[in-house]
Amino acid sequence: MEWLLVLALLDQCRCWAGGGLLSPALFAMYMDVLIALLKNSGFGWSLHGFYIGCLCYADDIILISQSIYAMQCMLNICEVFAGMLDVKFNSSKSVAMRVGSRFECKCADLFLCGNAISYVQSMK
Repeated sequence: MEWLLVLALLDQCRCWAGGGLLSPALFAMYMDVLIALLKNSGFGWSLHGFYIGCLCYADDIILISQSIYAMQCMLNICEVFAGMLDVKFNSSKSVAMRVGSRFECKCADLFLCGNAISYVQSMK
């Protein structure tokens, strides 16, 4: 089974002030919107009826997909979301990783905010 993971990093944005008391709550509300957009798109991975195509922790987002096409569609949704809510994704720190028996095979480039995402063999 092949999987494609993308780690997308959020930059500081104007919609919430980092370190403020409301920051975690506001961030969670913004991420709920993004997760709903991704889930409703039909792209990403579900396991026993639970959507796990988008995992969030702090300002890190991990997207999980079974194909390059689906992953690019998910990244496009993230880009539209960023434009709507004044959130900035740091495409220079975002990476893609293939998981599976063909993880070393060359893949088509993925793009976030107009920039190609680098492929890596491990994530921190």
